[in-house]
Amino acid sequence: MTMAWLDHVNIRTARLDEMSEFYENVLGLKRGKRPPFEFGGAWHYCKGRAIVHLVEATKNIPAREAPVEHFALRNTGSIKRFQSKLRKHDAPYYMVPLESIEMCQVNVFDPDGNKIEVQFHSDGTEDLEPFLGSAKARRRYRKGMELSKTPPLRLSKSKSKISKTNKKLGVPAPLKFPKAKKARKTKVA
Repeated sequence: MTMAWLDHVNIRTARLDEMSEFYENVLGLKRGKRPPFEFGGAWHYCKGRAIVHLVEATKNIPAREAPVEHFALRNTGSIKRFQSKLRKHDAPYYMVPLESIEMCQVNVFDPDGNKIEVQFHSDGTEDLEPFLGSAKARRRYRKGMELSKTPPLRLSKSKSKISKTNKKLGVPAPLKFPKAKKARKTKVA
């Protein structure tokens, strides 16, 4: 199992239009295709990769919560082996399949409760059962969930012009996952 690259940062905001305009007009990250989620948001691209994901929140994010809801890493390995490793290390996680882009997310919480999304290619046969672990791991999981308690705003409730125009941009193609490098065999003399 190998982490291939930092894939994106996910930021929650109650000011989606303003935030999207900042990332596009100030930082030069063009808004582009986004899966058909049931909540408002925008994806901003750099050299063909959606590196900033904005999620429209139901209200301003309270100071006790994290506006940067998670960061994501792309992985080249086996999702089953990764789940086994997380269980071995008592690291709580939950799964989110995204069939439209052939991806499955493993959302894991670090010791401070920060959420990290680890992305794997999906064939639709993944074990989606969450792992909450020991009492200590469950506390870590709860802390992580508290850091992002404010829910996303359902698309049907959004007043954002950005959210309303995402459909015109289309849905991204299935994600590309780098191939895992095989270990070289050494000749024994």
